[in-house]
Amino acid sequence: MKNWTLSLYTKNDSRIGILASVKAARNRSGRGEAVLRNYCPRARVDFRRFHAVRMSTLGLFWVCIPLFLASSLFGKIAEDKNSPQPTIPQPQGWSFDIGGSYTWMTFSTPPTYSGSTGGVLGKITYQMPDAFFGQARSFYNIGPLSSSINETSFQESYSEFVGGYCISALKNWTITPYAGLGLDFLFDDHTGYDSISPIDLQYTIYYAVAGFKTHYAWQNWMLGLQLDCLPTFNQYLKIEGLSGAAWTLKNRTGVEVQLPFAYRYAMNYWLEVAPYFRFLPIGKSSTLGLSARDLNEWGAFVSLRFFL
Repeated sequence: MKNWTLSLYTKNDSRIGILASVKAARNRSGRGEAVLRNYCPRARVDFRRFHAVRMSTLGLFWVCIPLFLASSLFGKIAEDKNSPQPTIPQPQGWSFDIGGSYTWMTFSTPPTYSGSTGGVLGKITYQMPDAFFGQARSFYNIGPLSSSINETSFQESYSEFVGGYCISALKNWTITPYAGLGLDFLFDDHTGYDSISPIDLQYTIYYAVAGFKTHYAWQNWMLGLQLDCLPTFNQYLKIEGLSGAAWTLKNRTGVEVQLPFAYRYAMNYWLEVAPYFRFLPIGKSSTLGLSARDLNEWGAFVSLRFFL
């Protein structure tokens, strides 16, 4: 087989020279010169014979190039895997939370009172993987509620103290069961209507807390779940104006669910948002002829969390 190399010199028609080059490359019968002169009569053609290159050499070239590229790529990946990665501190140790809340609540017994409230919150927490967990948390809500017949000025203040053990389930995932005590103060100041005078009701509720929290942290994000069971063991009602008198109410069991998620915007600072639902039942009083009441809260906590 004879191959040809050529140099074309045209003054006016470069496309003819290119076409001639293509035709010459395709010609394998040794008649390259004649073919080129037929296609390019005005071109000055200069041919030089050279030795044929075996097809096996060309095939080896096309096999080596992909192998070289693949070895370079996978070598780079292996180098990246073996290179030390930056260590990102996980949320653990002592932390302090301060923030606010928005809540839509309903307070039942006929009539049912409902409305929006706002408040503040604070937490102190100690948490380490495979170690003791402790937390003190306090919340305060205030706002007007209304019904079909009158209104009430509502306030709620409650605190919870819990302790447990933080279990490291996976590298960045922990589960923390805990138990503790809670204390809730409710102030329910009703306005008068028709022949009914205004009345101020003050509830004091002691309850246990049994629950767990779990969260998964990665890079600068954290997602969690908190579930609490709130069985009450003492409930008292005091009516403003009746000094020294307090009535015992029947105990019931409540529940609370939170879905916190947080973003780390600085090394030890997190912004946390936690949608929540809280159900706190208030027992009835046979002595006063009062039926049971249900306090339902839907809302969200927004807080700034700082880790020491």
